[in-house]
Amino acid sequence: MRKTVLTLMLAASAITSDASAQTAPVTPRPPMMRQDANHDGVATRAEAIAQADARFAQMDTDHDGRVSGGEMQAYREALHDRMVASGRDVPVPPPGGRKHDGMGRRMDPNRDGSVTREEFEARALRRFDRMDANHDGTIDATERANAAEMRHVDRRERREGVTPPAPAPAPAR
Repeated sequence: MRKTVLTLMLAASAITSDASAQTAPVTPRPPMMRQDANHDGVATRAEAIAQADARFAQMDTDHDGRVSGGEMQAYREALHDRMVASGRDVPVPPPGGRKHDGMGRRMDPNRDGSVTREEFEARALRRFDRMDANHDGTIDATERANAAEMRHVDRRERREGVTPPAPAPAPAR
């Protein structure tokens, strides 16, 4: 009996190892790589603008050149639904629900209740410039990893209520 069980277990493990060896591992692309249109491992400013324009076009459902808070909320809900349908991990909303309707001060700097394509592109380029540590107009794997680590630290500090140290004043000349 033991020999039969042992033989069956070895056969089952051999079958599963053969099946797993034949399937190529699926590696998800990091978020910043969505901007890498030509898949060369480097994201450029032009690719970042093109990606921002494409996302803006998806959000601007009434095609008036402005994204309202309602359009942005609908886009986010549709994105959430697609994530749930695909089985991906869905971010958990903060305690007490969402704090606003999706249009924050950083998204709408002039506070007119909508975002234009220019404002949307400007925000995307600010994010790109923040990640482009050596300011060469491209974001490579090292800069992406550094930006991800900075995001994690920032979120951890906000969650724990730690305020970052104030920058030192510039010396008088």
